Amino acid sequence: MNSSPVCQECKTLVRKVPTVMEYQGEEIYLFDPTVCQSCLRKLCERYSTQCANCGGCIPLYSNVGILKGNSGQKQLIHMTTSCTTPGSAFYGYWGKGEIKDFVEIEACS
Repeated sequence: MNSSPVCQECKTLVRKVPTVMEYQGEEIYLFDPTVCQSCLRKLCERYSTQCANCGGCIPLYSNVGILKGNSGQKQLIHMTTSCTTPGSAFYGYWGKGEIKDFVEIEACS
């Protein structure tokens, strides 16, 4: 019986979890879902988005801060000290073109 994890995208064996790679200057350590490095690169090319504060890349499956923009628009930012602005009360994970596990971490008055 083979206990090696399988890539959820291409079904090949994944030799090491987490999948580790760098994409446009951002380090990715992906534990879940299990995705091989080749598929993760393709997914990042397709689904990565831009940080509203620094303009840098936010790769797929990244933890993000969420700012309220004009007309109810949500703006995504890196969860770093240089990009997270005071008063950011919402966060989630950037998934395949949408925010996942969106939560409020404090009530703003």
